[in-house]
Amino acid sequence: MIRGLYIAALLALPFYTVVGQTAGAFFSSGTIKMKIKNFHGAADDFSKAIELDPKYVAAYVSRATTYQHLNDYFAAIRDYNKAIKLQPNDADIYFSRGYAEQFTKDYSAAIKDYDQAIAINNKVAKYYDYRGEVKYIQGDYNGAKKDYNKAIEISPNIPSFYYDRGESEFMLKEYALAQKDYNKTLEVDPNYVYAYWGLAKTKDKLKDFNGALADANKAIALNPNVPDFFITRGLIKKQLQDYYGAAQDYTEAIELDPNLSIAYTYRAVAKEKMGDSQGAVQDLNKAQQTKKKK
Repeated sequence: MIRGLYIAALLALPFYTVVGQTAGAFFSSGTIKMKIKNFHGAADDFSKAIELDPKYVAAYVSRATTYQHLNDYFAAIRDYNKAIKLQPNDADIYFSRGYAEQFTKDYSAAIKDYDQAIAINNKVAKYYDYRGEVKYIQGDYNGAKKDYNKAIEISPNIPSFYYDRGESEFMLKEYALAQKDYNKTLEVDPNYVYAYWGLAKTKDKLKDFNGALADANKAIALNPNVPDFFITRGLIKKQLQDYYGAAQDYTEAIELDPNLSIAYTYRAVAKEKMGDSQGAVQDLNKAQQTKKKK
């Protein structure tokens, strides 16, 4: 799961006087503007710092961070490229470039940068966590699990690491292990809502439908704005032959996301079970229409 951006430490700022202005002063101003989320202004100040000192690594890194906040990941990558040329042994810069590459869906490049960050410093848990996330996206669930193992070894009190490992185990059909990791997530953070969703999915696979329903209810109580939670609860209710309740949950999911085609498909099945063949056909048609829009 994506949880932060690299921001260079503001240490030993160099000051170069040019017509009364300094690179360090512009950098400090940009840093303040970042804190108040004036990202365009911050980018302008970092650019001025770079004009005065083209070798100002921290300014390139900080400007890249502002570009990421502005969703311009390609511009961020260009700045990270420059920073790496000037400072090729900084693990955090490789990590940050990998993060930006991940957003552009250049997963092979992101993996290479996470690899390089780990080669420079193999004691940082988030490097493994983010590399695991990319491996998960690519369908390498075993590789992802190994990275989450390492992240947990380094930082055993981060709830998301256990959740992420549980998700990998779920995809590997290691349901007992996944259940254990979702429970561990909640042990570390009792309000980690997605862990209840993970437990609901896992217990459904283990045929503990009543337990699954209780966990789905908990997830929805904590956050009623996630369509996937209603989809999962609807599937559980279907297993319990509560087709009316299942249809209601699929309707809730559709209200949250009207383009969620799978919800129409599942609701069609529930309506067919309730004897509403006409309604089922209408939902199947709607499912096809929403698929075409994507």
